[in-house]
Amino acid sequence: MADQYNILEDAVRDMFARAVWSHKIQEKQADIYQKQYKWMETVSIMCASLTSVGILSTLFTDQFWIKIVSAVLSFASVFVAAYFRSFDLNKLTKAHKEAANKLLIVRNEITCLLTSIKLKEKPVVELEDRYRELMDKANEVYKDAPTTTDKAVKLAKEALLVTGDNTFSEEEIDSYIPAALQKGGKK
Repeated sequence: MADQYNILEDAVRDMFARAVWSHKIQEKQADIYQKQYKWMETVSIMCASLTSVGILSTLFTDQFWIKIVSAVLSFASVFVAAYFRSFDLNKLTKAHKEAANKLLIVRNEITCLLTSIKLKEKPVVELEDRYRELMDKANEVYKDAPTTTDKAVKLAKEALLVTGDNTFSEEEIDSYIPAALQKGGKK
């Protein structure tokens, strides 16, 4: 019987790890699109402003280089506007954040299932049914999740393995909860 709990626990832990990774990748992809949007928006504002200054300056001077720079900046403004029409970065950001939030919910539910398995509070058959439900739920999220880039995977890997996102020391956990619930000895 203990072997059945261990086998189920291993399967659920694998599902948990996949949810953690997928959640972080979706978060990082949303961050990438958000940064792109802010950068492109800044470039658009600068190009439009400088184009206006260039056009106004041609009223007072007839410098050929000002006309060339204004034309290039105008082209850059048109390019950014066309890019925004083709790729709705805010919509992409929102889609990745929604997928990340759904994966966070699944991840939390998997944590509850792992707790139940460790406590052996229910028969293996019931826990296995819950595992299958969560697997179906996770698969639905994965199916509907927007595609991510290699850059998002790399950033997620760095966040999880190098900087330790989603991990807390006992001292950090103790600092977040009331003294009576702390493990560090504060009473």
